[in-house]
Parts: sequence; C-alpha cells; structure tokens
Amino acid sequence: MLFLIFLIIPAVYTSNCSHHYNGMDYTRTAILTIKGLPTNLVVNPMNKDLHFTLIDLESLQNDNVQTKMDQYILRENMPIKIDNINGQAAAVDIKNEKVYLASDDGLYTLNSSDKAQFLSNKDQDIVQLFKPNNSEELYAVLFPDNEVYVIDVHNNEKRKLENVPCAFILAVDDDENVFYECDSKYVKMLLKGFQEPIEFVGIPKNSARAITVDNSNRVILAANDGLYWLTPNNIIPGKLMDLDYVPSGIAFNHDEFYLSTNGIIYKYSSEDC
Repeated sequence: MLFLIFLIIPAVYTSNCSHHYNGMDYTRTAILTIKGLPTNLVVNPMNKDLHFTLIDLESLQNDNVQTKMDQYILRENMPIKIDNINGQAAAVDIKNEKVYLASDDGLYTLNSSDKAQFLSNKDQDIVQLFKPNNSEELYAVLFPDNEVYVIDVHNNEKRKLENVPCAFILAVDDDENVFYECDSKYVKMLLKGFQEPIEFVGIPKNSARAITVDNSNRVILAANDGLYWLTPNNIIPGKLMDLDYVPSGIAFNHDEFYLSTNGIIYKYSSEDC
C-alpha cells in the first residue's frame, strides 16, 4: 500500500524561466508524477480541469493482452480516476458546457459527479476525440481502422470524413482544416473544400506525438524534438520550442500550456517571468 501511495506525487519540481516557447520565457512545473504514460491531454477552461488518459506501459508492450487505459481528471494537482468507463480520450465542448469521453463501448459525457454517462454509438471503439470551439460537430476516430467520423451530437448522427484515410492524432482548426498523422507516419493537412491532403516537410518521419489547437486558433504539434506551429498556408512548420524529452500529450489554457511524457505532466507558465 505504501508503494502505491508514492506512485502519485503532485507538484514536485519547479524550474526557473529557462524554457523558451515562441520567443517568450516560461517556468516549468511538474504538477503530477504517476506510473504510466499520460496522453490525450485536454483542458476544460470553465473549471481548469485537465483531462488525460493514462496508458499502462506493460500492457502496451504485450501483444497478447489488450492495452489498459484509464481516464483521469487532474483537479488542483490531484488525479481523479473516472472508474466506471474504459476511457481512451476526452474532448471539451465549451459552448454547450460538456465533456465528452471516448471509450471502447461508445461515446459518453461526464456528469456533475465525475461519472461517465452513456450518450451514443454503442459497441463502437472510439480512440480519439476532438471538439472545435466554433462547431457543433465532434470528430471521433474509431478503432480498428482509425477512420475519422464527424458526429452531430444534437441529432446523434455521424458521417465518415472523406479524404482522410485514418488518423492516430487529429486536430481541426476554426476554418475546418483537418491536421492529422496516419499510416504514412508524416503529418498532413486536408484543407476545407479540397480532396487531396498536403504533407508538411521538415518534420522527421514517425516523430509526431500529439496535436492540438491553442486559444489563438493555432495548430500546435508536439514532436520528438519540440513544438511546431502548423499553418494552412505553408507546408514548412515554424519551430516554437525545443524539448529534451519525448512528449505524449499537449494542451493549452490561454498563456499556460501542458506537456506530458512518460510518468510526468508538466505545466509551463510565463506568469512569473
């Protein structure tokens, strides 16, 4: 029991303003250390909850068992496990004040008691979610083919997103341009109204780890060597930050952002710089 208690240690380390993102200085704080790989980070700006999926690395490396994943809320630097769901991702609907949860048995919402409540798509294995701020639609990636579907959450209808063959990571900007990484292991974008995706150059093959949209509608990619700004009008991404670890998740909340790696979630802030 004592061993298990020390697997979770909140806010253990703070660095000075030695981290540089987009030309600005940031402090870095380890707000959580936990056994496993935290990924699929997303912030709820309404209450500052940080949602993440925790992957059990031993099961991930064992081809004979199903990968074990649990859904968590990090609230005031303390992790809360959503224990009535096999969670795999979360998405925040700011306009309708909802949190959607992806599971291996359909789409759920989070109720006021931090419990998962079934919504739709029974028996479907949803592995990724993305909710644009200016749209009523929810983007979902379904296992085993990792095809992308667009879900109308009000009418409980979904349609396949054509011209995106599959996605392991996914983000959609306010102009409905789709950014993703698929079997090619290169990051691509599908501009709205076009049928052929465009491949970004300069990002090493199989190095993309997580992708999101920040509060300024900029698509930010976390790759093995750092953070990149992906824009619809340039196939060469802008390098915003170097990293000395391999990231597994990224999320923004105004001037703060979060990055995760094996066993740790970091918070970056410019407030004290």
